[in-house]
Amino acid sequence: MDNYVLIRADASNKIGTGHIMRCLALADDLKHFQIDSVFICRTLRGDMSDYIKQRGYRVYLRDSQVDLYEAEVESDALFTVKIIKELGSMPKWIIVDHYSLDEIWESQVRPYTQKLLVIDDLANRKHQANILLDQNLAENAALRYKELVPEQCGLLLGPSYLLLRPAFRLERNRLRKRTGTLRRLLVFFGGSDPTNETEKAVDALMKLNLDNLETDVIVGASYEHKAIIQKKCDLLSHTNLHVQVENMANYIATADFALGAGGVAMWERCYLGLPSSVTIVAENQKNSVSLAERLGAVWNLGNHNEINSAHYADMINRAMNSPEELKEISTCSLELMNSDSKSNIGRVAEVLLGN
Repeated sequence: MDNYVLIRADASNKIGTGHIMRCLALADDLKHFQIDSVFICRTLRGDMSDYIKQRGYRVYLRDSQVDLYEAEVESDALFTVKIIKELGSMPKWIIVDHYSLDEIWESQVRPYTQKLLVIDDLANRKHQANILLDQNLAENAALRYKELVPEQCGLLLGPSYLLLRPAFRLERNRLRKRTGTLRRLLVFFGGSDPTNETEKAVDALMKLNLDNLETDVIVGASYEHKAIIQKKCDLLSHTNLHVQVENMANYIATADFALGAGGVAMWERCYLGLPSSVTIVAENQKNSVSLAERLGAVWNLGNHNEINSAHYADMINRAMNSPEELKEISTCSLELMNSDSKSNIGRVAEVLLGN
């Protein structure tokens, strides 16, 4: 196999779907340059391998349900090398997006690729990368990685390097001016939503019973409570459940306010100027959500374990009564994402091809 990149990432009900979704966005961009992408994933509950195949990409599955402790990391690297040998040629890049993999894994696969891209945002372990991509907003971002990557490693830092599907750029180019009036609500807490914020938000809608509010509730195929949420949505007027949507950009663009989590989905909302209340559902989201709040780009609702349906009801009421504040959040979001002609959005693929 020639002219390809190898992507190592996982998804599961526990891990979530964000790593796979952003790697798919990069794979889509690379496809425009006639570069194929091959995925290596573990067989975990909610691993998204079928979805990756539906998107047109080859997937090699490693049968492993255990955590990637040190001995397992070595086995994972050996499996990756085995796949490269089977493919018959060295990939242009290995792209690794995994919190459990570090320089130990990378040192073993490094001889079998031309170059290595690491996608990370924890800044808590060493890497042997040619390029490191961290899409999150962070203070002193470059300093976080100073002792963690080789001196010659290129750094792509900040949400202006967000990996987005082309539909997001299309929606950004035709984005309407937001009025601050809440007529359409978006509820999305990630594909798997392991803390089940979706049900809390739908319970809030049941309490409020607003006839003048259209609501789109979106979950992924790996979300485990679909049947319960469907029954609750059926009891609400103007509330629709959508599973594993392909047009998330359109839902974000047409909404007036959102209830959602931190991470990649928060930056997607900011990129399209959608005001939102953000719930921190993982420890690594805390700093970026807090900073986005200080810059006026989101409302930070706090940690998921301190939030119930009443808090979500309060957020919806606040949004309905704060049109000027919603307009200001939208403006701050767009400015934060540098969503103009100078934006680096969509250029990660070009950076890879130029190195």
